[in-house]
Amino acid sequence: NLAVVTLQENNYIVLVDLSSGEVTGSFSAGSADLDQIDTAEDDVITLNSSLSDVLREPDAVTWITDSLFATANEGDLFGGSRGFTIFNTDGEIIFDSGNTVEHITARLGHYPEARSENKGSEPEGVEFGSYESGDYLFVGLERASLVLVYSIDDPSAPEYIQALPTGIGPEGLLAIPSRNLFVSASENDIPGNIRSIISIYQLEEGPADYPTIASADNEDGTPITWGALSGLDADPMDASVVYTIRDSFYGSSSIYVVDASSEPAIITDEIFLMDSNGVLAEVAPDQVNEDSTVNLDQEGITVRAGGGFWIASEGSGTIGDEERPVTSLNLLVGVAEDGIIDAVVTLPDAVNDIQVRFGFEGVASTGEAGSEVLFVVIQREWDDMAGHVRVGRYDVATDEWAFYYYPLDTDQMTGWV
Repeated sequence: NLAVVTLQENNYIVLVDLSSGEVTGSFSAGSADLDQIDTAEDDVITLNSSLSDVLREPDAVTWITDSLFATANEGDLFGGSRGFTIFNTDGEIIFDSGNTVEHITARLGHYPEARSENKGSEPEGVEFGSYESGDYLFVGLERASLVLVYSIDDPSAPEYIQALPTGIGPEGLLAIPSRNLFVSASENDIPGNIRSIISIYQLEEGPADYPTIASADNEDGTPITWGALSGLDADPMDASVVYTIRDSFYGSSSIYVVDASSEPAIITDEIFLMDSNGVLAEVAPDQVNEDSTVNLDQEGITVRAGGGFWIASEGSGTIGDEERPVTSLNLLVGVAEDGIIDAVVTLPDAVNDIQVRFGFEGVASTGEAGSEVLFVVIQREWDDMAGHVRVGRYDVATDEWAFYYYPLDTDQMTGWV
């Protein structure tokens, strides 16, 4: 008959005897120091910042034993320590997750960069379940759309087990140990776009279903950060290696090296694209940052004949009139193995003049060095041929373009095809 209650905006915790209504204990939730986190909303995930004395401001709370409970430290007014804490009923901290929750979300491609100046992944829900196979703590991350699962057979040293993908904005959590089930409820409901859902998970033996890709560590011990993967190609010399890229949501462009032989696949390295020789700046100066990193709308990647890569960057598009001036062109960007840009190819002027908003979405290389031919696909129809999309053919040696038209399925023309 003892309730534990969090007073989030007061950063306080109280214990209430339910039979009498008497408050039998109360104490501050305290604060935490955080290192190697991202505190800048600059469109790049950089885990190199620190915060001191961050109020925990816990949201949900759950009992673990008669004398231990856990809080999800979402924050509301001034705080939010981006993790969870296990207390005893005397107010002593048994365990605090520190920066590890943020690192897990970054490793899995779920880190919410747009919340970096706020409260990061925002742990909002927490739930305990005693299953036949052991005791588990579930931590719901509102902004990362994940539930993290920990084994807490030893509450002073929780062991991270796995992450469960949820709908957008998980809030309510419910463990059902008698049926080996766990349930999460996601609150975001935007009709026509994102609907609130309930997700049901079953505890089983064997490897987890999620994730299918994660990242290794940098030299400083932080995870390689990634998200919004938008292209893929295989290494022609090594069947275990593939390359992928990230979308323009992030403020700098890079190529990820992936070990595809493991489960999950592991991002082992990140190659940052650099315009150190000013090649891209001659064509698209607005897509080059002050430090020579670049901000392309990467939508396709292919291994280049002779080594390196070609990147397809989607232009923002226009009809070519004064009301909709060109803001960025479709580009084929040649990149050396170390990430240095050494070639930039644009579409012919006559083709640029009829482009609408949708552009390059993929690129493939054929042939050998010296006779390489690239094929690019245009995402949707332009104004030159209704019901058809372009496929471009670019001869690298002759610098010549040719085009094909691909008919869209007529029964899908009313959809977003």
